Amino acid sequence: MFAPTWRVLPRPAFDVETEAPCGTSVAEAREALAFWRTRLKRLPWYRRAARAEARGMVARWQRRVVQAELERWRLHALARPLAVLVDWWGPGRRLPARRVAKTVLRVSPLARMLAVAAATVSAAAVAVLVLAVVAIAQLV
Repeated sequence: MFAPTWRVLPRPAFDVETEAPCGTSVAEAREALAFWRTRLKRLPWYRRAARAEARGMVARWQRRVVQAELERWRLHALARPLAVLVDWWGPGRRLPARRVAKTVLRVSPLARMLAVAAATVSAAAVAVLVLAVVAIAQLV
C-alpha cells in the first residue's frame, strides 16, 4: 500500500563534478591525484626535490579526495578520523629504503654479517666473471 520512506542505500548529496563544501570537486581531486602520482612515477631518482614535492602533493590530494568523497556521501563525521588514517598510511610518511637499511645495519650484528657475506659473494662472482671473459678472450 504505502511505499517505505527510508532508503536502503544512501544517495550522494551532489554529483562528481559539483564542488564539495571543502572547496574541491571529486573529479578535480581525482584528476589532480592521478597527475601527481604519474609525475612521481616518472621522475628520475636523482630529482630529489621534485620527488619530495610530488610525494607531498600526492599526500595532500589523497586527503582532498577522501574529504570530497565523504562530503559527497554525507559522511562528514568520518572525515577527520579518515584524514588521520590517510596521513598515517599515505606516501608522505614512508621511510626511504636506504635509511631503513642503515638503521637495521647499525642495530643488528646479524644483518651486518649477512651484508658483508653478500658483498663478498658479489665481489667473488664479479671476479670469476672477469676471469672467464679474459680466458675466453685469450682462447679466441
